[in-house]
Amino acid sequence: MSSSFLEDVEFIKLLIKSREACAKGNYIKALEITEDLIFVHKEDKDSWFLHIQEGQMFLKLEGNTENPDVGFAYLLASVECFSQDVMLSRPCAMGFYNLAKQLGSVSYYKKCVEKSKQAISVTYPDNTSPVARSMLQELKKDLEKEFKTLIRDAERKIAGAKTSPLSSEPKVWGPMKSLDLVKNEIQELRTYWMGLDIKIKRDFMKVSIAKLKSFVEGVYHREGRDVLEKVLTSARDDRKWTFWMCKTKCLKKLSSAEECKNHLEQQHAADFKNASKKDLVQRIGKDWARKISVGAWEPVDAVAAVEMIKNGLADVKAFAPKNGWSKEWPLATDEDRSMLLKEIKLLLVSYCDHKILPSSIREWLMRFPVQYLGKLEVSGQSLIDSHLVETPQSICFLESHELNQILDFLKTIKCKRNDGTDLICRAVDSFLDHTRVKEKIDFDPQFSFLLLDRRLLKCKDVPFDDEGIINVFDPNVHYAKAPAQGDDIISWLTDYNSVDKIFPRPIREHNFGIWVAVLKAVQFTFRSLGTKYAKKFLVLDYDAALTIVENLCMSEDERRKNLQEDQWNRYASLLCDSCEERVSENSLTTNFFLWAVRDVLEGASHPTFDFPDLEDCMNLISQSKSLSDDIALKSIHHLKSVVTHKVLLIDSKILLIDNSRITLLNNLTRLSAFDNRTYILRLLKPFLLSEIVNMESKAKSDAAEAYLLLEEEKTSQSKKKKNKSNKRNSTSMSSPLDKTVDHEPSVNLEPRASSPSLKIVKEDSMEPEGALASERDRLEISSNTGIQEEATKDDPDMRNMPGEDLLSEHLASAPGEAAARYNSALDMTLKLSDADAAEVVVAIFEFWHCWKYRERESLVTRLFTLEENERMSCINCRSKPNYPEQRSHGIVVAAESIRDLKCALGDIKFVDILKVTRMEYTMLCDIKSGGCGRTNIVYHIISRCPPIFTIVLEWEKNETEKEVSETTKALEWEIDISRMYDGLEPNTNYRLVSMVGCSEVEEEHICIAYEMNRWVNLRREALVGEDIGNWKSVVKFCGEKKVRPEILFYEAA
Repeated sequence: MSSSFLEDVEFIKLLIKSREACAKGNYIKALEITEDLIFVHKEDKDSWFLHIQEGQMFLKLEGNTENPDVGFAYLLASVECFSQDVMLSRPCAMGFYNLAKQLGSVSYYKKCVEKSKQAISVTYPDNTSPVARSMLQELKKDLEKEFKTLIRDAERKIAGAKTSPLSSEPKVWGPMKSLDLVKNEIQELRTYWMGLDIKIKRDFMKVSIAKLKSFVEGVYHREGRDVLEKVLTSARDDRKWTFWMCKTKCLKKLSSAEECKNHLEQQHAADFKNASKKDLVQRIGKDWARKISVGAWEPVDAVAAVEMIKNGLADVKAFAPKNGWSKEWPLATDEDRSMLLKEIKLLLVSYCDHKILPSSIREWLMRFPVQYLGKLEVSGQSLIDSHLVETPQSICFLESHELNQILDFLKTIKCKRNDGTDLICRAVDSFLDHTRVKEKIDFDPQFSFLLLDRRLLKCKDVPFDDEGIINVFDPNVHYAKAPAQGDDIISWLTDYNSVDKIFPRPIREHNFGIWVAVLKAVQFTFRSLGTKYAKKFLVLDYDAALTIVENLCMSEDERRKNLQEDQWNRYASLLCDSCEERVSENSLTTNFFLWAVRDVLEGASHPTFDFPDLEDCMNLISQSKSLSDDIALKSIHHLKSVVTHKVLLIDSKILLIDNSRITLLNNLTRLSAFDNRTYILRLLKPFLLSEIVNMESKAKSDAAEAYLLLEEEKTSQSKKKKNKSNKRNSTSMSSPLDKTVDHEPSVNLEPRASSPSLKIVKEDSMEPEGALASERDRLEISSNTGIQEEATKDDPDMRNMPGEDLLSEHLASAPGEAAARYNSALDMTLKLSDADAAEVVVAIFEFWHCWKYRERESLVTRLFTLEENERMSCINCRSKPNYPEQRSHGIVVAAESIRDLKCALGDIKFVDILKVTRMEYTMLCDIKSGGCGRTNIVYHIISRCPPIFTIVLEWEKNETEKEVSETTKALEWEIDISRMYDGLEPNTNYRLVSMVGCSEVEEEHICIAYEMNRWVNLRREALVGEDIGNWKSVVKFCGEKKVRPEILFYEAA
């Protein structure tokens, strides 16, 4: 036995990697690995193992999605996976049942019955690998009982559909509401923009590529800059933002939608191939479709028309039909025929519109007037000369009997196939609607500037630009006459619907799950096409056998012309003798002949295609030797008509399936497109937003400086009082949208933002050290050294937690663990339930500040304080003022900012959220020191890292459970503060050890800390902490109890 890939070491490694990804809920990554394995091993005898793995992944994805259209796409993809091998008939049958149930589809119920019967009868091979064999044993359990019930239920649904349409079970889905980004600060930006000069607005549309690169490198480091440069190089070379990529393992890059569609269809869509081009069902041509739709379809007086043909053929030849219809033919006054013709036209036009009218039906239609006029002694050549074989007007010559036959058949054709294609199209739209780009982005001749779409100056509602063609313009000319109306550009800057939420990431990962699902749906339609063509060929083989039967009877008629009646052979006897002569051949052709003879002699209403015992078949035929010739001929003609109708209906159904194939293939091609503008806009919008914020901040700072100059004229006493007031309020600071203060960085774009750091302040009077003795005796801060190291082994959520007790060096003589829950600092924290978190922290630090350990430096200085320098290099005058070193205890950030940035930027780390907010800090180039007064970005440098790094979150106090949960989810165990501060080694990591939060439910502050392998809630009233569990449990706990984390303590790793 040849070895299977299931025994290959490298395959096992990839399989393990895929299962690990599944265990973590990363089904897209697992799907990617499995799809690549199928690409390599699809011809292997055990490839079914991979198909069942992939099918189960799609079922996982279907269960996790909230959008029912996307869920249907995943479910259909799983069915296509299970359809790859008869050994997977069990999950395949269940999949078809669920599809049928969701759509109310008879065709899927029929497939369910077919696969269920196959599942009962299938035998699993023993010569498989041990891994495969164990899985097959699971598939065998309770098969027969389960599938008999399934078959019975599906057949009941099919039978019920004959009397009333089946009801579907659609899932209700409401799309998530978009985040409201129109806040106070955005409104102020609108006001500022509206007041700008038109020249400034036009200049704003020219984006310096050099500045953009610098911005990107600041946020995403070298990796982000490299991606940006690669995108810009591609745009410069191709002069196009859009390209197409096959997301199978071949990863072929394609330059157009048509090239992509051809590649997908020829290389990946299906294994089904037609025998030859002539076997393909052809749609009716545009010429005939036009003739059908424009004709009047009035009944023709056939007798008078025949007389014209016979007696004035030359005049008839001279008729000048328009679009195949001639007004020279005599009309008949026949209301019945007129109504029938109008119904026929409506049906034919509808079928043409739905693109399901095959040319075979046109040929069948034209047989009626040829036969009818032939009976009136009009020759075939005369029909050609009179142009009647070239137009549907010839149908108007027919009598009511023939028209009724045509109409009855046309009514059996279905215009719609209930296969869920429309749901998959909606699923694709739901993905692409968020990535389609409206805005054109062009270049200047030197490729040093990106030129934004000038329509943004006037309105934001512009058509989608799916082509992404890049033009080169002189910016001065391009924007010279561009009107600037309204403030829609501010809405555009804050709208992230059309940008990639994760940057940078491989292009293949974009929409990969739905891309593979739609590819499977395309392959499913090809499989359905293959099944329909196979059925058509079966019917055609039967028709060929029936023709042989008819010819034998006709040859007997010829023989009888020269014989006496007593020497004639009955048709039945002749056919029986012919069967006896052929039965020994035992070929498929012989079988078809035997079935056709059996159906003729038994008077069957429909052809039967089965494989009974040949001896039994011959016995049935022999028993009908005495059948009369009239009955035999009538049976032959009936079966010929039925077979003809079957072939025509199959042709129309093939075109219906082909419509689904074309639609799905087009949607797959759409999903294969990638617009590099989604990357560019992901970087461009925050850059431009920061630029306009800086512009506004500078305008405000000019006004602020004028105000400060007036303040200097006040008396020294009032200045002293003001300085004292400023010290007491050092923990809050205005937003950059309100004012810009010299040497004082702003926090973010929040309307009530606080200062980025917690400053150490000294009151004018402090209690003596001795007055704090009793409090100092009670104080204990404990770390979680050994506990946390064990936690990394027991709890996967706790990996990378700190493993060193940094505080024990300072507090070795402190009391035991229980006393820690009653220490002064915690008690003060929990009592200050009405104060802002930043005020609470500063109050504690002030309280601790006068307690020195062993007459050395302050405990606060030792444990919590950062030595921070702020540096600024003016981009205008190049001055580099030196500012004195400042001390801070950490940073303050609005909880709402965390949620907004997480929503807007997608898969962004918590530390990068903090970094983005700090990039908004600006500082004036000090005029008093010879500077120019321009606002510049501030760089933060620290020379010493404290053992504890503190982050304070500010809340609005009215957050919902979902908002609290989303904020908590955005927090992370470990942060690298070297990403926020210069002067540090990379990977200067800090890890979360505890946090203080306010519970809206219990109306008090609580402390959550990590102890003994789990997170606990340390309450003031309890000696033993309330067990919460792992970090996921903390997130759930905070959401349910509406605990807003306010103070986060991170310990140096």
